[in-house]
Amino acid sequence: MTIDLGVLYRTCRERVTELVSGADPDLAVPATPGWTVHDVIAHLSGISEDAANGNMAGAPGEEWTGAQVTRHRDTPMADLLAMWGEYAPGMEAFFSSPNGAAMSAGVFDIHTHEADLRHALGLPFHIPADALAWAGEHMRSGFAEAVAAAGLPPVELPISDVEWFRARLGRRTEAEVRAFPWPADPEPYLDHFFIFGRAAHTLGEAA
Repeated sequence: MTIDLGVLYRTCRERVTELVSGADPDLAVPATPGWTVHDVIAHLSGISEDAANGNMAGAPGEEWTGAQVTRHRDTPMADLLAMWGEYAPGMEAFFSSPNGAAMSAGVFDIHTHEADLRHALGLPFHIPADALAWAGEHMRSGFAEAVAAAGLPPVELPISDVEWFRARLGRRTEAEVRAFPWPADPEPYLDHFFIFGRAAHTLGEAA
């Protein structure tokens, strides 16, 4: 499907900004173990800061993302949101450009953390239908490509876009993924299913 990734990112950023304004910055975010609401925003705003300043060495690895959280440990939430609002339009313009699809991981990331924050705040899962359809399509096609590259037989996994989006990006446990309605033994496929590893604990996410 054709979609403007810059618009997807911007509207998600606006929702996240509204979501965390007035929230407890020290609230733990179970989907990102060890991080608080403040840490998630430090990461998201830090990405735009790093992109604007050409600090992309190591992206999107743990050391790179960890540095964003560390350097803004004492930055007030309001300042983080203001910085994000300052730097993000440059990213959004790139996402909307013909080359934007090459950096689509950043659009997946912000939507993932929006869902993480909603869960932490006790809110039900919600991602707009167009963003969820785009994410689900890419998660399915990416898995099919990984399966083919591994020389495994193709497999059709009849799960929702929500589960494709949350499970492949590390928000479901291995046991939860094994329990999907696989038409074949899932064992050979598991290492190719998860992009960011398995969740250690069930979120019990309302979706």
